[in-house]
Amino acid sequence: MRKLGFAAIAALGLSACQTDQVAAPDRPPPDAKAAVLANKGLLWKDPDSIKAASIAAPRRHTAARLIPPMWHVCVRANAKNGFGGYTDEKDMLVGMYDDGQPPKVLMSDATGYCDYPHEPFPELEGGYKAAATKPPRA
Repeated sequence: MRKLGFAAIAALGLSACQTDQVAAPDRPPPDAKAAVLANKGLLWKDPDSIKAASIAAPRRHTAARLIPPMWHVCVRANAKNGFGGYTDEKDMLVGMYDDGQPPKVLMSDATGYCDYPHEPFPELEGGYKAAATKPPRA
């Protein structure tokens, strides 16, 4: 009987060590383009120098339990580095957390990791101007 009591107490003690965050709830992917555009000054040293930009669809990151639930997106661009020279097109892995934190660079050179299909992202490029639309005729 004593062994059974000890086992029950040990089981209760170990269950207290579990976290409430066993699995991230299914959430719709974030608007990656809007998040990257709103925070491009945090993600690049010279955001106005960006050219040849493209972006992949966001993907859910579920590999590690120690990392908060997040999405990641691959952004490919050619931008100036801290020395003022262009880096050539590089893939950057950007993390977007479910708790509302601003996006963060997870890998500044994610070559080989970002082999997903990309779509053009001209809005990110320096000097981008949206096409003017004419008002409809009455």
